[in-house]
This record gives sequence, structure tokens and C-alpha cells, in this order.
Amino acid sequence: MVVEPSSHGSNRVIVWDAQSDSVLAELDVICSDPYQVLSFDLPSAKLRDGRLKLEFSLADEGVLWFFAPDCSAADGLEYHLPCIIDAGGRRDSAYSRLASLSSIQTFSWKEGCVLDALKAYADTGQHPEARHSIRKHIDYFGYSEGILEYETPSSFRVQNVLDTIETTLPFAMVAEDDPYHPWIELVISFWRSLLAENGEVQDNEMISSEGAYTVAYPMVIIGKARQEHEWFEIAENLLKNTFQRLVQPDGVYLRHYSKGKRTHRNWARGLCWLLLGHVQTLRALPEQSEVLLEQLDVLAQFAAEHQLDNGLWACFVDEPNVAPDTSGSVGIAAAFALAVQNGLLEEEYWPRAIACRQAAEQYLTPLGYLSGCSQSNKGGEDLQRSAYRVTLPYANGLYGLLDAATLKSRSLAL
Repeated sequence: MVVEPSSHGSNRVIVWDAQSDSVLAELDVICSDPYQVLSFDLPSAKLRDGRLKLEFSLADEGVLWFFAPDCSAADGLEYHLPCIIDAGGRRDSAYSRLASLSSIQTFSWKEGCVLDALKAYADTGQHPEARHSIRKHIDYFGYSEGILEYETPSSFRVQNVLDTIETTLPFAMVAEDDPYHPWIELVISFWRSLLAENGEVQDNEMISSEGAYTVAYPMVIIGKARQEHEWFEIAENLLKNTFQRLVQPDGVYLRHYSKGKRTHRNWARGLCWLLLGHVQTLRALPEQSEVLLEQLDVLAQFAAEHQLDNGLWACFVDEPNVAPDTSGSVGIAAAFALAVQNGLLEEEYWPRAIACRQAAEQYLTPLGYLSGCSQSNKGGEDLQRSAYRVTLPYANGLYGLLDAATLKSRSLAL
């Protein structure tokens, strides 16, 4: 289901029982995202022979689109069609969602989070089939044909074009399969087009924390795979510059513009990108960087100071009265767990990661999706501070990174 918002950016989907003409649910949708999962509780008494005829309407002017079944609606894609499940029955796992196309996301940082988690599961040795899942995902975007075709966040269909640095995270996993694939040539050309004289890779004179994860990390992976070591220094400088511009005395920012404006101070997902970018890049670099290790330590201490008693982080981490963001929380905790495993942080961060994973498990839906995520930041800081939360498959990627990192410890405990 896709909702085109009204002029004020939001809408409400009203769900009707077509036979009794009664309202079953009213679902608020703000800044709708592709593949966003909408769900509501349905009394079993409403089912007639296991079926129910529904009607949908919008409270405001707008257009409501539904995914429709066709010959390709299989291997998980059917989960994005209207379906009824037994909430009291067997619960699907977050991994089962990741391992099929039910976790497909727009080709961007969102799909990159899913692919990164699948690789993490494969690397544990307990889920070798996850590598096949990675291939299914990238083939969805034309990998086997040598083309890259996808819809941008604005729902424009493009081919062999990259528009922002947020699009380049998936190439870390592509390089593992074929570092000389046309997709890799495409991303290298894109990065070169963005390189500033000071070595920064930025969009429109703006540097963001996303680039720590979506650029520096895949850069090092690609540089290693192709024996092009100049990318190591570029990635390290990117992380240094990003840290200097975003980590300020009053907090950690998501973005810094050339004219001096900074936004989204202490936003959980922005902190998550910086932490994961440092950890994943340090894991991949052939030689450790003392500067990056020091930066990681500063970020980790800051995050640890603001972890809530329940193990999660508030959407703005220094504002505990703001609702938690599960996606940013599990991303921060995944960085903790991976850093401890690889000797990048002290053991004290391990129980923090475990506490977050245990808290996040309570947000898994019967289908295995992670709920409780803050919406895309296109809604602005006011939306992030509201109680509005969504369910999107990219969050399963961040949860999967954390889950995979802690698999071995859980099996030993058993």
C-alpha cells in the first residue's frame, strides 16, 4: 500500500468492513515510505470462513495505491500484499523476513542495511543460505543483467544513475561478489564526481553522518577487493572531516551545511550512522587508525551516557521524554557489539548491546518486522519528536546486524 499525502504531508487511511459498513481501523500515514508496513488488530469474529471483504478510503484528498499480485509476487513479496495473519500463532523471526524478498527496500541506505545484515548472518557460519538471499536482492535491481534499475526516494525510475551518497551503501556487498562488476564502476565514478578539494565526499555542499556508513565503509571494501589502496585514505579523511563538522560541544549532529547550519542534534539514527561507519570501516581497514579509534571512543561514550534504562535510546538521545526509535537503537547497539567483538571497544559495551537487543525483541511484529521506528527525516524534527512511529524493513537490517553479532554468545549460553 502506498499513500500519496495531502498538501499537508499526511493522510489517514480508513478501513471498512464492506459487509457491515463499519469502520475497522483508522491508520495515520505521515510522509509515506515505499514498503512501509501498515497493520491493525482485527477481531476474529469479523472473519467469515477465513475471509473478509474490506474497503479503504482516505480522510483527506489524495491517492491510495495497492501492491497487486502478479507472477513475481513470491519469495516474500507477497507479504506486501493485503494479508491476514493469526497474531496468536507462530511468530515469524526477523531473520525469516530478511532472508526473503519481503525485506526489499528502495535501493539506498535502506536496502544497504538489509544486505549488510544478510552478510553478517552469512559470516557467522550458521546461515550460509544468507549469501543466496543477498544475490536474490541485488538481482531484483538488475545485477545479473549488468544494469542498475530502481526507484529513487521520490519514486522516479532511473537506470545506471546514482543521485546521493545515501545510495552507495549496497555496493559494499556487491564488491564481495564481483569487484569489477559494472555497478562498481558506476559507484566509483560517482564518488570521484563528488570528491571535493579537501577530500570530502558530500552532496550539495552538505556533509552528513550517513556518509560515514554509506560511503566510507563501502569505499574500503571496494578498495581492498580491487587493490586500489588510495580509497583507504579517502575513507579515513571522510570520517575525520565528518567527525570534526558534526561532533560539537553541544552534541552530535546529522547534517552540516556549507553556510554553517546544523540540523537534527543528537538524533539517534544520525548517531547510529556515525558509529556504524566507524566500526565497519575500522573492521575493514588493513591497518588501524588511531584517530578513528579515538573518534569511535568519543561517540561510544556519548551514546552510552544516554542509553535508557530499558536498553533503547530516545529518538533524540538526550531527550528521554521523546519516544524511542528502535531502528536507531539497534543500530547503535550493533555498533557496540561489533566493536567489542573486534577489539575496537572495551567489554563494558557488550551488556549494553544485549540489553538493547532484548528490549527491541518486544517490538517484533507477528510477521517478524521491527516496529517502533522513527519515520524518514524528510518529515523534519517535529515529526521525529512526535509519538508517530512506523514499520519498515530496513530496520530489520539494523536489528539483524545486532542479532548476528550476538548469535554466538546466545548459543554458548544455551
